Amino acid sequence: MSSVFLDSSAVVPTVRELATEERSALAALGSRVSADPVTDPEAFGRQARLLARELPQGLAETLWAFEERGSDSGVLVLRGLDVGDLPPTPPDNTGGVGGRTLLARQQAVVSHALGHMVGYAAEGHGHLLQDMVPNAKLAATQQSQGSRVELEAHTEQCFSALRPDYVVLGCLRGDADAATYAFRALDLLGHVDPTEVMELFRPLWTTLVDESFADFLDTREVRGPFSILSGEIDDPTMLIDQDLMHGITKRAQALLERVLEIYVAHRHAVVLQPGDVLLLDNLRAMHGRSPFTPRFDGTDRFISRGFVVRDLRRSRFARPGGGRVVQASFS
Repeated sequence: MSSVFLDSSAVVPTVRELATEERSALAALGSRVSADPVTDPEAFGRQARLLARELPQGLAETLWAFEERGSDSGVLVLRGLDVGDLPPTPPDNTGGVGGRTLLARQQAVVSHALGHMVGYAAEGHGHLLQDMVPNAKLAATQQSQGSRVELEAHTEQCFSALRPDYVVLGCLRGDADAATYAFRALDLLGHVDPTEVMELFRPLWTTLVDESFADFLDTREVRGPFSILSGEIDDPTMLIDQDLMHGITKRAQALLERVLEIYVAHRHAVVLQPGDVLLLDNLRAMHGRSPFTPRFDGTDRFISRGFVVRDLRRSRFARPGGGRVVQASFS
């Protein structure tokens, strides 16, 4: 493996403020997405993908640079989008309410500059754009609808070969106490010694299946072993889950715990504001979220969450009829 690291000056900064003209242009594109993402996700995705070709050049170049090189934190936040008219924050994620907002339609256009939006049958009822909201019944769980406890460090769907390449969060309503955390695989290498680096590239960890898939898969199934880091040492990819992953030896488990300590000490924190769209590089970074205290009165934090894959063909066997939803039994 090479010992050359990415030049930090070449990566994209975490927050990119939209210029006034970009804000207007993106809102106009979003308003042209007319299909309903819940009832007709295929048409919704096609429309958004076609409109992605019309993104302002500077914004498109920022997104392409993020795809190619990542960012200085593992996320890219586009700030200052038009939110549009907002419904009350729903009490759960069954309705796909947020996906029908102007912000979410802009989010879909931006997402398709990086690849293809897909849904997952076991995540948010398979909606392309899911309501990520505090749910009183799930407040203490390690799920996206939790709030009372910290959402622990993970890469999205670490147990699945069909995991998304990007997680995209559109902020409809924020919460000052809800910080989204991210930490790059590349930054991890600066905090471990050469012997530990070599260990991180070895398949020494197994994972269970997330409890949100319990209706479709055996959550006691052990998958792996996997390595925490893969790829090139100057631009490594990452696979980790604090809740689901375990080392196959005491040394591997201790190293996993060391990685998580480094994450807590050095992670980046972003508090999303209304009109933010956060794009997380799910290959290059782990992420989590701080706890917060919802009111459950229709004014709580309201995030529209989507998933993006670079290569739609890889999951064709898992999407019956060529639709956009990956069936849970294949995850």
